[in-house]
Amino acid sequence: MITNLKLCLSVFLSGDADSARRLRRAKQRFRVLERRYAHAHVERLHHQVVQSIETSSLHLGLLSDMKRLNSLFCSIAYGVLEQAEPGYETEHAASMETPPDLHES
Repeated sequence: MITNLKLCLSVFLSGDADSARRLRRAKQRFRVLERRYAHAHVERLHHQVVQSIETSSLHLGLLSDMKRLNSLFCSIAYGVLEQAEPGYETEHAASMETPPDLHES
């Protein structure tokens, strides 16, 4: 997430479309990781791991907050790409309809 923040600041300051694309891809990778962590946590709950049960709300809240922060960091990429690539907004809306594969690395 720190890497995404640094890249976000770079995109914000430079307006570089290639960096904006990298930031958009980083957001997608972060989303996949966040889902894996959430699924792993639920699996630990299923297996009644005491530490996971005791800290469940904290764990899930932290994941949610990290996801929200990462989305905010990465949102700058969309504005840069809309300016750099005519028609990007339409393509982006279409791509949002297809969820990412959880098995991506």
